[in-house]
Amino acid sequence: MPGYKIVLITLLLLFSCSEKENSTTTPDAESFFKVYSTFLQLSRADSIMTDESVLMDSALSLHGMEAAVFDSTLAYFEKHPDVFLEAFEKFDAALRTDSTKN
Repeated sequence: MPGYKIVLITLLLLFSCSEKENSTTTPDAESFFKVYSTFLQLSRADSIMTDESVLMDSALSLHGMEAAVFDSTLAYFEKHPDVFLEAFEKFDAALRTDSTKN
């Protein structure tokens, strides 16, 4: 699964031009990475080329996260890359630990 790093970084770069940040919504890094990981899994398993927004809605629903919270977390990470890297490293370490358990 090393390709997910490239996809995630690309996603962040694509959204980096976005100026929207909802200051009333607290960023939720843990759920953000869970949703994104699920989105990638659904995308890889999708053989009928489902619209990506449907896959994202499914991932958000599976983890009980609102789209506004996901978007505001992404916007926060764009403005605070040091926080993103720290959160990503924790997620990556947890993912690696989980994959060794199987």
